Amino acid sequence: MEESEARRRAEEFGRTLTDCWDEWAFELGLVATPTSRGIYGFTWYPTAKDEQGRQIRVGGNWPIIVDQVTGACRLVHGMKEMAALRGWSGVGMVRFHSEGTRRRRRNRS
Repeated sequence: MEESEARRRAEEFGRTLTDCWDEWAFELGLVATPTSRGIYGFTWYPTAKDEQGRQIRVGGNWPIIVDQVTGACRLVHGMKEMAALRGWSGVGMVRFHSEGTRRRRRNRS
């Protein structure tokens, strides 16, 4: 799956999580995830205008993960998974379970 299709699916999924997507001007940002993991990760956060009228990031949520093969979307499950996405040492790799959004971990050697 191409990044553009994954981005479209992530936004569609994000819209199901909040009814304020357009009102709060949510934006998606790509999380740097190694392609060998078979996923795309997207940050999604509301924006607002500061005193000078510039668009600024207000806050954030757990990133949306899109499986490159199935297109299934889900949120990151906590700090350990976030660390795994960023490639921090000592944390196992994260995969989608074939039956849905459950995950399983495989320790790196």
